[in-house]
Amino acid sequence: MRADEELLKAVTDRQAEWLEVVSELVRRPSPNPPGDTRAAAAFVVEYLARHGHRAEVIAGQPTLPNVLASLDNGSGPHLILNGHLDTFPVGEATPWTRDPFDGAVTDGKIFGRGVSDMKAGVAASLATFCLLAERRAAWRGRLTFTAVADEETMGPWGANYLVDHQPKLRGDAVLIGEPSTPRTVRFGERGMVWVRLVARGQSAHGAYPHAGWNAIFAVTAALEELRALEARPWAVPRRVTARIDEARAATDALLGPGTSDVLAAVTVNAGLIQGGTKVNLVADFCQAEVDIRLPPGVSTGKILRHVGRVVRRHRGMRYEILHLSEPNWTAPDLPFMQLVHQAAGRVTGEPPFFNISGPGTDSRVFRRVGIPVAVFGPTPYGMGAADEYVTVADYLDTVRVHALSALSFLGGAEPRS
Repeated sequence: MRADEELLKAVTDRQAEWLEVVSELVRRPSPNPPGDTRAAAAFVVEYLARHGHRAEVIAGQPTLPNVLASLDNGSGPHLILNGHLDTFPVGEATPWTRDPFDGAVTDGKIFGRGVSDMKAGVAASLATFCLLAERRAAWRGRLTFTAVADEETMGPWGANYLVDHQPKLRGDAVLIGEPSTPRTVRFGERGMVWVRLVARGQSAHGAYPHAGWNAIFAVTAALEELRALEARPWAVPRRVTARIDEARAATDALLGPGTSDVLAAVTVNAGLIQGGTKVNLVADFCQAEVDIRLPPGVSTGKILRHVGRVVRRHRGMRYEILHLSEPNWTAPDLPFMQLVHQAAGRVTGEPPFFNISGPGTDSRVFRRVGIPVAVFGPTPYGMGAADEYVTVADYLDTVRVHALSALSFLGGAEPRS
């Protein structure tokens, strides 16, 4: 039996093991905030040790450990399998119909907070690492597995910390199991500019508003001006928009009509606003936090220049930068990207589309140091909401695609269709 065929058979034969891995990860809560990944990281270390692999625990902060394990198997390319252990919090507003941390597998679904984003992806990477460790005769090079903290808060102590402090994190390609759906290989993602607008006004009695200066009105006017960014024409590379258009029907069917238009656009969201003292006083203070997303071809510098112009038009206003991330992408025609695409087509029986992601991922961290990144993972259901789940079929297909892609990249053979 060919190595690739035997590998796919092993995924099917041992599916109970792979399901237990993802369930065990869900059973170790790691909501962010606070982002404590110690329990989830400890399980990963324990699982690797049971399979004969030594893992390094690297933590820039005590409660935010990252796990790193490597297989050196002679000269050859270096592939990194990366995933994050932290998740959204459970939240109190929307009730769950089950324990969010039981990791239950029922009716063809795996339930739990963070199972889609992205403990199923981490489990797929972990399974791939162990499967290839059992088949060293079929490949050459280096395979590195990382399970990181802090992705939900942009990764200063997670992927960024490892990339900046560990020479081992300089590979030839990275594969990440963030949710993408089996119909999509993600090759890029939008950037983001997060700013806080801060306005100081002059307090006065609400019956005599002319005697004061209302900071709330100033901020709301500035927000409307920032929304004008959405209507401006932006130069997005044709190589990116063509891929978005090719995937339009599948993307909009999954995520709702208009999603494809958003991927190629600048969008503005005011996520938080605070201000004033009481109803009958002119507000002398207001602040708002704004999330501006930008497609490839639009730099954070262009957006900040516009923010600055808006702020300068309003008396007593300033802005603070909360986070910046440039749009980033990997050319889909690179050999590694094509290998993942071919593996996904072989596993699912239908060639996937290349597309970009709306939310940010750790992909940007590796791309900023020049490493190509492909993202392939399960369809997310209820991500960030109650009763989050992925299907068993999607999860196992993610394991298959990751394992087959790794074997193909490190073994130098293309996945057969």
